[in-house]
Amino acid sequence: MNKKITFVGGGSGISHILRGLKYGDYDLSAIVTMTDDGGGSGMIRSEWGLLPPGDLRNCLIALANTEPTMDKLINYRYSQGPLKGQNFGNLLIATMSEMYGSFERAVEEIGHVLKVSGQVLPVTLDKAHLVASFANGDKCIGESAIPKAAIKQNTHIDHMNLFPDNPYMFYHCEKILLDADVIVFGPGSLYTSIIPNLLVGGVVKTIGKSKAKKILLMNIMTQPGETNGYTVSDHVDALELHSYEGLLDACFINSVPVSESLKSYYWAKNQAEPIYLTPGEREALTQRGIKLYLGNFLDESKGIARHNISTVDRILKTYLEEESFS
Repeated sequence: MNKKITFVGGGSGISHILRGLKYGDYDLSAIVTMTDDGGGSGMIRSEWGLLPPGDLRNCLIALANTEPTMDKLINYRYSQGPLKGQNFGNLLIATMSEMYGSFERAVEEIGHVLKVSGQVLPVTLDKAHLVASFANGDKCIGESAIPKAAIKQNTHIDHMNLFPDNPYMFYHCEKILLDADVIVFGPGSLYTSIIPNLLVGGVVKTIGKSKAKKILLMNIMTQPGETNGYTVSDHVDALELHSYEGLLDACFINSVPVSESLKSYYWAKNQAEPIYLTPGEREALTQRGIKLYLGNFLDESKGIARHNISTVDRILKTYLEEESFS
């Protein structure tokens, strides 16, 4: 029987992984953050009063089994007119939400239309905004504004909250988390894609009850305004701060050097740097009960640093073979 792998996150990170693992020997699902307020999703949220559909759309497309034309249609972004910058898939989700009377039903029906393999669920159906508390004592509300504010104020994020602070987990997520063999956090923005899921009521408690192994799939690069200068341990600490001590069972980390040209590109663009396991971290993280898996997780083929799917697949299979699952 295929192992049940549940990804927790948002943005384009997990959709890239889901697309790559779709035809593997896994039962895949994704639980996606609902705090996006920028771009087309932000427009849908502010003008239609709906939950932001962008991250869900990306994951639904990643697990879809449709003709190439349909894939292009769902991904199509208008280049002119009143819809300039908006994504057709976002509009489709918004339209179906009105047709069927709920965001939940719309996501379910689109899953049928796209013949999605697996499940893609919003972490909550409650509307909430992301709030960052900075080390300098200031606060900022809004996912898209937080990194910009951190950079402008030359400070870093201390911890995250939601406003209102009482959104509760979408009830279907509980079963997925409890049934999972493995829960994977990331890849994606630590504070604005992964951690927001942990702030939703019931999520951390359910993850704690789940017998699933918990893995952090480390990002390849740091992210400006969120993880500048962060080590692997810093990422682990941030996740534990927003959940509980001992959250992770394993961590997958890239160990292959990023090319000098790509390093220069990222540094010039936003002062992002590669994330490697630093001297001393191996022992410290191992003592915390975290198994470390290093490998060539780097794919530069598209001119950006993203995860090598074949390595993710191979290391994940290795981990599953080494661990015992009841």
